[in-house]
Amino acid sequence: MATLKTIADHIMDICENAVRSKSKLCELYIDEYETSFFFRISDKGIGMDEQEVKKALDPFYTTKTERRKKFGMGLPFLKFSSELTGGNFKITSEKGYGTVVEVLFKKDSIDCQPVGDIAQAIFSVVYLDHDTDWYIKRTKNSEAYEINSSDMKKEYGETFFSPSFMKNIKDLIISLENEF
Repeated sequence: MATLKTIADHIMDICENAVRSKSKLCELYIDEYETSFFFRISDKGIGMDEQEVKKALDPFYTTKTERRKKFGMGLPFLKFSSELTGGNFKITSEKGYGTVVEVLFKKDSIDCQPVGDIAQAIFSVVYLDHDTDWYIKRTKNSEAYEINSSDMKKEYGETFFSPSFMKNIKDLIISLENEF
């Protein structure tokens, strides 16, 4: 597991879980204000039953099969980190229908982690998996932008995955973030 030092790291971790759930369509909503940071990630993947959700929140349980990854600390640490700020954490899932993770951090808490590089996180999410489409809506202080990778893939085809096009997408996201 990568070190989850920032909220952006948590977003990446949960988005990676969404892709691993075999979802073809995922959504990421980020709402940031002066004193709060909320995000919701939803997928239409394999989902979990109530018992599996409980296991997913156990820091000593993981579904990962790699030898180095013995524990699944992402969700439990995210829950702990958000609640430590006075925020909250909610996970809902249904077997065969997908999972939704909603998290609120109180940024004015001394215990809140730094937000981190949201532009890099969003860029990385868009390109996590060739077969997964993302709808992303990013809001900061009531200003917003949206990214729909499915529409971009349809419009640009394989060009969407070329290094020069990817650089343009990254530059666009950085530019949008800098406009806030």
